[in-house]
Parts: sequence; C-alpha cells; structure tokens
Amino acid sequence: MIVQVVPLLAVRTLGRRVFDYRLASLPEGAAPAGALVRVPFGARTVLGIVVAEGSSGTVGPDTLLAAERVAADPVPSDLVALAGRLADYYLAPWGACLRAVTPAHLLAASRPQREHLVTWVALPESPSSPGPLATSPVSPAPTPTEKQRRLLSILPSVGLPVADACRLAGVGRAVIDALVRKGLAQTWKQAAPPPATADDQQPTQTPPAPFELTGEQEVAVKGLLEALGAPEPERRLLWGVTGSGKTEVYLAVLEEVVRTGGSAIVLVPEIALTGQLVARLRHRFGFRVGILHSALGPAQRAREHRRIAAGDARIVVGARSAVFAPVTDLRLVVVDEAHDSSYKQEDEPRYDARTVAWWRVCQAGGLLVEGTATPRVESLAARTPRLILRERPAGATLPLVEVIDMRRQGGTTILSPRARSTLDETLGRGEQAVVLLNRRGYAGFLQCEVCGEVRMCPHCEISLTYHRQRRSLVCHHCGLQVPPPPVCPSCGQGTFSRGSPGTERLAEELQRSIPRERLFRLDSDVVTSGTRVGEVLAAFARTYPGVLVGTQMVAKGHDFPLVTLVIVADADTGLYVPDFRATERTFQLLVQVSGRAGRAQHAGRVLVQTWNPEVGCIRMAVAREVESFYRAELDARERHGYPPYRDLIRLVCASRDEERAEAGMRYLAERLRAYLRSDEVQGPARLPRLRGRSRWQIVVSAADADAGRELVGRAAEQLRGPYARRGLDLMIDVDPQWFT
Repeated sequence: MIVQVVPLLAVRTLGRRVFDYRLASLPEGAAPAGALVRVPFGARTVLGIVVAEGSSGTVGPDTLLAAERVAADPVPSDLVALAGRLADYYLAPWGACLRAVTPAHLLAASRPQREHLVTWVALPESPSSPGPLATSPVSPAPTPTEKQRRLLSILPSVGLPVADACRLAGVGRAVIDALVRKGLAQTWKQAAPPPATADDQQPTQTPPAPFELTGEQEVAVKGLLEALGAPEPERRLLWGVTGSGKTEVYLAVLEEVVRTGGSAIVLVPEIALTGQLVARLRHRFGFRVGILHSALGPAQRAREHRRIAAGDARIVVGARSAVFAPVTDLRLVVVDEAHDSSYKQEDEPRYDARTVAWWRVCQAGGLLVEGTATPRVESLAARTPRLILRERPAGATLPLVEVIDMRRQGGTTILSPRARSTLDETLGRGEQAVVLLNRRGYAGFLQCEVCGEVRMCPHCEISLTYHRQRRSLVCHHCGLQVPPPPVCPSCGQGTFSRGSPGTERLAEELQRSIPRERLFRLDSDVVTSGTRVGEVLAAFARTYPGVLVGTQMVAKGHDFPLVTLVIVADADTGLYVPDFRATERTFQLLVQVSGRAGRAQHAGRVLVQTWNPEVGCIRMAVAREVESFYRAELDARERHGYPPYRDLIRLVCASRDEERAEAGMRYLAERLRAYLRSDEVQGPARLPRLRGRSRWQIVVSAADADAGRELVGRAAEQLRGPYARRGLDLMIDVDPQWFT
C-alpha cells in the first residue's frame, strides 16, 4: 500500500510537506494512520509518522521506496491531530510537532535494544544461576566475617545486582569478592533490572490526614466540580493568594476524576522546584501518579509513557511537555503557577503549553484549571470565570511588606543595614529567611576603571559575567569561558571594577557572619540537576536557623513553615529590559517571593530593596493593590496594541553575514507591509549577535490574528528555501514571551 509519511525532523524548510512510501500490508483491521515507520530520506534513514493512506501525487508509484514499521502500536489519533494543529498555529515544521507528541515508549521500540549486562551475586545454591560459578571456591566451609554475614543475610534466592547488594548491606565490592573466593557466593553477568518508577515503590511516609477545607476552598471545589460535569469543555481561573491552599483544591477535584474512571494532567513550571506538590499527589494517589521530567532516562521515560498509555497512571505530573502525555479518558488538566513564562517552549515547535492544554480539553471534553496568585494579563482579559481564594487557611496571615529606598538607606554591601539587622534578628529567633537576587554569578560585568571598557563576549555582543569560584568570565548564552585579564587589554593599564552583583557575591558577603552549614544557595550555577535542587531544598527545610539565597528559583511554590523573612535584594533587576511584559514580571516575582514568608503560625515580613520605589508595579506589589495593577496594565497594553488586544508574531533572520541578515529581514518586512498596515509591522530592528550569528527581527501585530498568521506562513514557505541557500535562517515565534 502507498502511504504519506512526515519525517520526524525539525527542519524548517520542510514545513508541512509529506512524502510517499510503500508500506507492507498491515494486520486485518489495522489502519496505517499514526504508524511509526523508518524510511530512507536522502542519504540517511529517519523515523516518520504515517499521516494518510494513498498517494500525494508528487512521485510515481514505481519509484517509491519502502517504509518499515518499527512499533506495533500507532501514535494515538488525537495526538496526531494535535500535532497538525500545532504546526498550523505556531507555523512550525510538521515533523517537529509530530515528534513532540509521539510517546516515548513508541520511540524506544524503534531503537535497537542493546542488552545492558551487570554483575549479579547470589548464594551458591541459587536456582537463578545460569551455569557454573564465576569463581571456584578455595576452601570447603570457611566462616564469614561480620560484614560478609550482613551481605549474605540480605541476598534473595534470585540474587541481586552487585551494586544493589553493596548499597543495601552497606559494604564494598571487596566483601563480595571475598565471599566468592570462599565459595559462599557466586557471581555472573545478566541483564540489568528495569529502572524503578512510581509503581515499584510504596510511599516512604504515612499519608497525611485528610485536610479540612476552608469555606473558600469548598466553594472553589464545588464550582470546579460543576464545571467538570458540564457537557461542553470548560476552563476556570483559580486565583488565590500565596499560601491559600490551591493544592488542596486540585486534590479534591482530582479525587473525583479518578473515582469516576477519568484521567488528568497536572502541569508545573519546573518539576524539580515542585517536589512538595509531587509528594502530596503521591501520598494521595500512590501508584496511579506518573511523573514525566527531563531527568528521566530514555528507558524510564518509555516505561512511564507505557504506564500512562495503559491507563495504570491516571494522573500525570510534569513540566510543559507532559501536556502531550498519551492519557486515556482525559477529563482534567491543571496548570499550576499558570503565570510562569517557562510554559513557552523556546525551540521548535515553539508552543505554549497553556494554549495546548486548552486544545486537549477541547478534544476530549472536561475542564482546564489555571491556578496562580498572579494571573497573566491575558487570562484576565479573556474573562475566564474565576474562583477566588483571598485568605490563608489555619489562621495564617499575609506578611507585612516594607520598602527600603536604597537611595537613602543603602550601604556599602548588597544588603542594606536595615535588611541585615532584620536578618540577624530572624536567625537569632531560630527562624528561616529567603533572600532573592535575580542575577547569577559574582558580577554581571567587569569594567576598566581607566578607559571604561566592558569585557564582552566576542560571539554574542553581551557582557561576560564574572564567576569568582570558577575564576572565569562566562557568557550565559553561548557558554564561552575565559580567564579574567589582570589589566585591561584595551588601554593596557586599568584594572577592573565589578558591577551588578549576583548570588555568588551575596552568598560570600553573608558567609562572613553566617556559618556555612546554615547558608544555602539555589541558582543554576550550583544546582545542575533536579536531584541537586531537591537536596538543597531538603537540607534548608531541616536547618533552623537557616538562609536560602537564590535567583527566581527561590520564588516558585515552596512551602517552608519556619520562613518568616523574605528579602528582595534588588527589585529593579528585570524592570528596564526591552520587553512590554517587564512590569508584569516584576510585579509577579515580588508577589510570589513575598508569599514564601509567614505561611504557618509565625508572622512573616518582607523587605523590598529598590532604587525606584515610586515605580507603579513595585509600589502596587508592595501595597497589594492587585486590581489596580491589572487595570493599569490592561489600559497600557490597549493603548500600545500589545496582547491581549493584539496577537504577536516574532520573526528573526539570522546569518553569519551581517549584511545578508539585514537584507533578508528588510525584504520580508516589505513583502508583509504590502498586505498589512504600517503599524502592524514593527521593525526591522537589529538584535545583539548570538553564538556568532547576526540577527534582525520584526514583530507582526495584525488586527486580524488569523489573517496575519496565514500571511506570515505563506511568506515563510516561499522564502525559507531561497534564504537557506544563501545562509539565512528564518525563525518564527507565534505568541512570543521574549524579544531579545
């Protein structure tokens, strides 16, 4: 039979093209659509998805090459349809969209499975031994030592991998070698056991007692359950102050979904920073929870996807890509911390998981819940029905917030004398504090004190960040690392001053008076994996008094009952970037990090250091004038034609040749202006070089969003091929979150 295949490649020039292949006959009743196949493509062999039966008419049937089916089960039809919608809306390559939705267990079936052999150990009489002993005994019946007896006592009849046996018995490999020499144990090579996941281990703690909902929470749960039972897809905004118990509301609705045989997806901004939510889901629902995150290896991810597809895991928790989980009977999608910009993917396909979550609910029917203390401006403008939680449960109150005007109260260190004395008082009472400084490294730049030269990345036109512990200047975009010069290379005589202090310098200052074991730092320089994040947070949680210093990672959803003080070391950090969302993000960050204080019976306090206390977003965040902030922001966006009043499409032309990048973008802008009003095409504007490539961008803000997207898509389809042959790369970002 002839089928149409889309290769799973993120190649922009392929667009929505399909390619014809011959496919061997399928089992009776099996449809080819969604089949995962391996096909010859140019000089290589790639994976593809069958999207239709029959010829596309582009190639004669006599010249067609053969496609080989590599997985027994097809990609679910709803996910194939979802990939098509992704490609249409985000103007992304169809192959990249199909790869994003293809379940990991199907991709795993397409790879050659190489058996991973490890050394096992068992008692000599073990029936599991595949043949003769690996080592012959040298004495008939010697007496084992205490460590050897301990290891022998934990060996099951089927044996264990040597690494597991050593870990469980608390001994080294030499103990096993000695037992083998004595004839008291045997070793052999065998396949490694499958990696453990949620269905292999019982919860390690007793589940917490049922939580008694407050009146506000009961009203919210009732409203969500009514929406869940509606005949049409519904969405709700769960708007609750920090610490108001949104998680308990989620759990109550999830219980109803599971009780009635449905499934749910719970999206979180970053799985490593939401360990408490994951733990509570595991306690409540046990093995019915599946977890998807980037730290899973291919085998583990495939195993979780297999559990999800089989219906064993009815609740899926994960970051943005979990929105594509192959769940059956989907009834509910929860987007926690729905304001967070990390739900937008930065690579192809550049989807927004919040948008895709609504599409999935529309496909299956059910309910989308967006939970946050600081809604996106777009969510409020959409007039989504709201359920509001205004108070914290169990008598907890919102913290007192105080502004420190650094123009008058600043000192010679990062923390003002007022902030430092309050921190000392907090630690003296045996309590905990969180200090936010949303800038990594020791110093944001080095500047010559004689000629004013700032050390820049030669590939990115961005200042290099000084990292003192590494003794390096680092580019946070391309990864370049160079040693700091002793004197300025430009003038040959000046030394360097350090500007824009970061978390590394703040931690160094605090270490002068706070014991190292009571000071914890959380940023991407010191925590390079989800496991490490969990270790830092767990260590801080059990340390009283203690201080947690970090970037915006410290503001995301943590619940530490003994945190009574939050210090924002520099509230102005993200205020003056060239982005219309800068004020919204500053407001959200201040509200979110303030919410880490006073979440239990202890009163909380927040100190906000700023050089601009009169700026509206800072003033209103401190005063909790939430409604006023959103009214002002909506007014400003309507005046300037920004979302939610117009949808944006960002186009970037990049090349190693500056003139070609500029010429390519100017030509595209002229073509678009022939069909759009002048105010609907902004630019072209030059962006800083990034990774050695010059970049120019335009932003399209068409009054008719669908017509604008269709126009941009047609222009890109016509120009991408010729541009690629000239060394130009054209990138499209629909509904962009960033502009630099």
